[in-house]
Amino acid sequence: MFRLRRSLESKEGRNIGPVPPWVLEVFAGLRTAGYQAYLVGGCVRDRLLGREPKDWDIATNARPDEVQRLFERTAPTGLKYGTVTVLAPPGVKPPRVEVTTFRRDIGTEDQRHPATVEYGDNIEEDLARRDFTINAMAWNPQEGQIVDPWGGHADLKRRIVRAVGEPRQRFREDALRMLRAVRLAAELGFRLEGRTRAAIRKQAADVDRLSRERVRDELLRILASPDPQWALWELEDLQMLFRILPELRPARNFPQGKPGVPTLLDHLIRTAQYCPPDPVLRLAGLLHDVAKPATVQLTGEGVHFHGHEVKGAEMAAGAARRLRLSRAQVERIESLVRMHMFQAATVTRKGLRRWLGEHGQEWVRQLIALRRADNRASGLPADQPDPWLDRLEDELEEVLHEGAVLRVQDLALRGREVMEILGVPAGPQVGAALRFLHERVLEDPSLNTREKLAALLAEYARGLPGATG
Repeated sequence: MFRLRRSLESKEGRNIGPVPPWVLEVFAGLRTAGYQAYLVGGCVRDRLLGREPKDWDIATNARPDEVQRLFERTAPTGLKYGTVTVLAPPGVKPPRVEVTTFRRDIGTEDQRHPATVEYGDNIEEDLARRDFTINAMAWNPQEGQIVDPWGGHADLKRRIVRAVGEPRQRFREDALRMLRAVRLAAELGFRLEGRTRAAIRKQAADVDRLSRERVRDELLRILASPDPQWALWELEDLQMLFRILPELRPARNFPQGKPGVPTLLDHLIRTAQYCPPDPVLRLAGLLHDVAKPATVQLTGEGVHFHGHEVKGAEMAAGAARRLRLSRAQVERIESLVRMHMFQAATVTRKGLRRWLGEHGQEWVRQLIALRRADNRASGLPADQPDPWLDRLEDELEEVLHEGAVLRVQDLALRGREVMEILGVPAGPQVGAALRFLHERVLEDPSLNTREKLAALLAEYARGLPGATG
């Protein structure tokens, strides 16, 4: 069995960028054993772009069982498709390297996995089955050799995303590649090559056949990208956006009536763009006014959307559940949409404490950020201050600094003590008394001592029905 060595360095490969020692050790283990080995895919692309790769992948002519015998710590993560994960020693980064045998994919069984897999003999054959040219390059860091049969390096310089070979065939093999093309372009600041783009539009309906989890993952990465606005309009033009989020379809031609914002969809996409790069927050921004077409009312006083935030929260939560977001993410989107119409001028410190207790600090900051994005997407200049939101953010910092009690369970009196003071058993009366105390402490945090709360509780008891004295 090959014992990993610490001495290997890549001198010739430095013209592309450094490779972590652990990755080089796995690479050298394969080469020393007489196998072909190449770094492939996203790590090569990112190194050529001067970016730090998130994952490191190696392609080899070694079969999976040979890879498992060669290295001490492995995991059979994808043996059916020729992939073995080589695990790093504890504390070493990256923690894993994916090693995959050269492959020829034959047909497709579910627009995701090949119907059959045949192992290949050379790297060129393996690269021919990959999705985009910028991902279809291989690199031997010891010799500084790049294998690039599909012109991926040139496409990096042209800043385009182009399918390997015939685009429609690539998308028939896996329809998720259509979403991945948009996501890659948004992440890298690239554009889609013409034939690739035309093929996506022709096959957009195949998105309906993808699992919701896979669509969710790509959509969230699109929303987290530096330019979600471009990506969302690209999805709309390629006829995929409304297949993923049919709730947005009525917004396409619904007039917004705001300067420079012709339609509701313009407003929603801009709001997502102007939110901080948290994909769940940006999804809330994209859906925050989604119920306006369903709630529009024309009266003599003008156009109204009464209750659109309540209906919108319901629709946004439905979309999030359909996309298989977690329960916590669904609740965050639902509550942000429901609350997005808050009036900053009317929010008191007590209200801030209540929000913090119910939702937490991150949620409050995101609600304020959503409101700022909504205002900007409505035509408010980016550099125009909002004194009410500014005041609210200042007061938030002060409330956080004072260390106030924000939750019922943080009161200085517990339920058992309340029962003793009131002389009542466990039940609704105890909960009502604790809520009373919590309301008073939200108004004045200095009241949260056992003595002061006991005095308040005595006052509360005198006001109960049937109380004497």
